[in-house]
Amino acid sequence: MEIGSSSGEGRMERKKRGLRQKIIDVAMKLFEQQGFSNTTMEQIAEEADVARKTLYNYFPVKEAIADEYVKGISNHLVQEALAKLQNLPDTRSRLLSALNNAYGWVEINPELTGIVLAYRFKTTYQASENYPCSGNELEGRGTYWIIAEIIRQGQQAGEIRSDVQLKLLVRYIDLMRGTIVWEWLQDTSSFELREEISKMVDIVLDGISSKEKGSK
Repeated sequence: MEIGSSSGEGRMERKKRGLRQKIIDVAMKLFEQQGFSNTTMEQIAEEADVARKTLYNYFPVKEAIADEYVKGISNHLVQEALAKLQNLPDTRSRLLSALNNAYGWVEINPELTGIVLAYRFKTTYQASENYPCSGNELEGRGTYWIIAEIIRQGQQAGEIRSDVQLKLLVRYIDLMRGTIVWEWLQDTSSFELREEISKMVDIVLDGISSKEKGSK
């Protein structure tokens, strides 16, 4: 899956993007051929015909390469999901549709998902206060972006309470869905992933509904 590009980028940016994509393609091929744990950064540098220093300038660890690849997949799935959202009636149906679209891929790629999720747990939330949640800042951020967009629309429609920051609401959902996927990855036969994701959506939306407490 090719990483995103900008129509206004210059020659140097295109060259850097091309090399970045080459590294990702080579690494994913090695991961598939000999396994993630058996692949080293040195092997990736050699196969991609780049200096090790150059490789490390682009990616500090091989998990970062896998993460970049999955982000590309996620961004593609988001585009598919966006096309369906306009025809759905409410926040619940939009959120379920978007998550089901994403987790169809997760179910057939559990090993790679586990590698990337563990990496994100270690890195992403260390700087979680910098998570964007508005405007173009979220473009290209995959499932996190589409969750934010769905919750924003729900707030605008009066379905979701607006006295809690959008950033916090999205982070709650992001943490919960990540925890569910992590538990499922420990034993994929222990429960149905999408069934638990559906329960999570119910729990979250019942809690952040704009309806007054005790109302019918």
